[in-house]
Amino acid sequence: MNRFDACPKIFFGENSLDYLLRLPQKKAVIITDPYMVSSGTVKVLTDRLEQNQMEYVVFSKIEPDPSIETVAAGLQVIFREKPQVVIALGGGSAIDAAKAMLYFCVRFKSGLMEQQYIYQPMFIAIPTTSGTGSEVTSYAVVSDRQQGVKVPLSHRSMIPAVAILDPEFTKTLPANMIAYTGMDVLTHAIEAYVSPQRNDFTNMFALEAASLTIQCLPPFYRDVNQTRMREKMYSASTMAGLAFTNSGLGLCHGIAHTMGAQYHVPHGKANAVILPYVIRFNAGIGKYKRPGVKHHYAELAKKLGLTANSEEELCWQLAMTAKVLCEQFEIPTSLSGCGISEQDFFGNMDQNITKILEDACTKANPVNVSREELYSLLSDIYRGE
Repeated sequence: MNRFDACPKIFFGENSLDYLLRLPQKKAVIITDPYMVSSGTVKVLTDRLEQNQMEYVVFSKIEPDPSIETVAAGLQVIFREKPQVVIALGGGSAIDAAKAMLYFCVRFKSGLMEQQYIYQPMFIAIPTTSGTGSEVTSYAVVSDRQQGVKVPLSHRSMIPAVAILDPEFTKTLPANMIAYTGMDVLTHAIEAYVSPQRNDFTNMFALEAASLTIQCLPPFYRDVNQTRMREKMYSASTMAGLAFTNSGLGLCHGIAHTMGAQYHVPHGKANAVILPYVIRFNAGIGKYKRPGVKHHYAELAKKLGLTANSEEELCWQLAMTAKVLCEQFEIPTSLSGCGISEQDFFGNMDQNITKILEDACTKANPVNVSREELYSLLSDIYRGE
């Protein structure tokens, strides 16, 4: 028996934030980052909560790649305030942090009382970037700074009840953030499409997300004032999220998690750099002559309008499309181009390979990867070969 979770309720388009005016609850905790407060962005929320006569507390200590310590601090706020609603406002970091807080809240209470007595606040996610898809997934990633690793979490309690996609939030995104988050969408879509857990529903959302990203991301990158492109990238991000929360991800994310934690490469940027190489590796083309999932990549490439005379050529076309997008967005096409020194990269290779192989996304990859293969692949990604 197969299963597809189609949560949460999604409100999108102009004025979708007005949903907050309809909330019957009377107390909220807002989880966000310092910029959302200093820029006044959070006021867009609080004004509506005040209009709805709701009490609220703002926890704004979320940093990029939120740490376990930050999650613990936010969890204390939730325990103290006992909100009826938790609202996450920001990019993937704020939403992931809120998810982790709610996850550990439920875990903690489970050790003290029976399930039927555990109350979980309503969870609303409001993304301010078009990339992570975190607003519709059961996944979150937090950073263990002491161990230098990113820890993926997955539990149904982390799926928001409501996602609000208001295009006003992405009007002020800088071009590099548009590129990084947009390439994250494309990576989510492609990895979902070739996943071993793929099905008709995940394929539908993944295909549309990939198609919208290829069409809409370049004009959005060039001109942030294109309202239609902003709305479409919001949709693409959420569709990709719906796809991968049901199918899982793969090796590209497995590598990106470790590269991000070890070398502080932004997540979307890391995925963008790595994606073309993983497509070639998983498809078993070029120097990676091995059993792969060539047919799925070729099928996706064909549905995206790419043309070639063979499945192998279609896979090359898909990998080149990802690489060309990187070049358009001034994203390096190698990890060396991300400012990582050769000595540091190869000096830490063995321990990084261990971390990558232990990553849940790597374990969900459509083809198995050995230490030797991973060493060769990482060397190619570093050198841009």
